Amino acid sequence: MRIRIGMLVAFSLAAAALASPGAAANGVGSGILTGQGSFLLNRTGTPGYTLHAYLADMGFPVRPGDTLVYAWNANNGTGPAVYFEIHGHPPGRYDIFYNTTSSSVTGSWTSRLDEPAMVFWRNDHPGTINVTFAFSLIQGQSPLWPIFIVPGIVVAVALAAGYAHFRGRREAGPPAWKP
Repeated sequence: MRIRIGMLVAFSLAAAALASPGAAANGVGSGILTGQGSFLLNRTGTPGYTLHAYLADMGFPVRPGDTLVYAWNANNGTGPAVYFEIHGHPPGRYDIFYNTTSSSVTGSWTSRLDEPAMVFWRNDHPGTINVTFAFSLIQGQSPLWPIFIVPGIVVAVALAAGYAHFRGRREAGPPAWKP
């Protein structure tokens, strides 16, 4: 039996597609949300010396499996150091996922829980501090990806196999008639 190149290609593509799930967002769009901005933290003890915000209100609706890539700096990284944390507010709790005190931070955090996530900055110094930030939210892959991807792969392999079969029969010509 001769293996046709079309069948080999079809099976190779199917195996590659099944071996790695690829990227699939669990939301609308490309699966990556980005944003940046800046704000002032007033001197310690005065109104506006903290910023406490839901990530969803900032345009980053975090769900379990999503990864927030963040970078921020205080006064262009020259400081002084600012307290920063990522935390959740489930009913009756306060879960701190990440915290640091620095003048410049770059990192990532992957959400494991289904609870509202927030960011918090605090100025513990006597002067006003300009904080500049950039966030990217990479949405996690849906656990239901096989339900949508596998049937498409099966149909593609079936179409490729059918095409290769009928093309091979056509190239071979009609069967010889024997009396």
